[in-house]
Amino acid sequence: AMARLGFKLTPYSVHGNRDPETGKRIPQGTANRLAMLETGYIELLCEAGDVEAPVVDDLRARLKRYTGVHLLAFSHADADTSYKRIEADGFRLQPMVHLRRDVEAADGSGDEVKFSVIRAAFDEIPEGRIQVLTHHTPDLMWQDRYLARDNGLTAMVDAVICVDDPAASAERMATFLAKVAKKVDDDEALVLTDRGGLRFVTRARLNAVAPGVEPPSLPYTAAIGFRSGDIEKTQLFFIEAGIMLIDTGSALMVMPEDALGTALLIYK
Repeated sequence: AMARLGFKLTPYSVHGNRDPETGKRIPQGTANRLAMLETGYIELLCEAGDVEAPVVDDLRARLKRYTGVHLLAFSHADADTSYKRIEADGFRLQPMVHLRRDVEAADGSGDEVKFSVIRAAFDEIPEGRIQVLTHHTPDLMWQDRYLARDNGLTAMVDAVICVDDPAASAERMATFLAKVAKKVDDDEALVLTDRGGLRFVTRARLNAVAPGVEPPSLPYTAAIGFRSGDIEKTQLFFIEAGIMLIDTGSALMVMPEDALGTALLIYK
């Protein structure tokens, strides 16, 4: 499905956490493949191995609700500082994890991607599984050979999340991210980040933003917004791939059934 949408995927890779005493890498029960963009990436996440852990239980529970985007991850240059600030702001957090996974470097040698991840307690933030992370090896993540080229998409810019109370959701996420919430009206509220933002909308507003997208339940990450470096190239790619594009007025939309359960909005 992702290849049909014009993304290149990194090889299948299993997550692990280093034992602080032995240095041995301990499987965490999940694995991924990534669809990389010049700015940001999509993580395809699955169970891996016979591991019983809270993170695996949470993955299963979310997939029972719907197939689509459940996890929103935000980068920060200093995970330790961010952890202390988020905890001080009253959020319950899981212990920070320092994840590792194998990767092939651009020169063909074996290497290891390293990142520190802050996870809110699984029941702390109703809008989704929210994480803040620090990438320690960005050069290994953003290898040119894995960047999307065919579809013309260059960056992820926002997420549209359908909720019952947009203002309350925006205030919660703004506090978590140390940003500012802005109420548009009773049907929409925004949180702007350094490279994009979050749009919290009611069902009524979702129908205007992403016509025809029906939430299976709330909260629901209904759409992810992208920037195209060449909108005509992007449009031609999807047409030639036989993927229907809907013009919403402000964006070209790929419906959830063509995009693993969450719509794609490609802004003009």
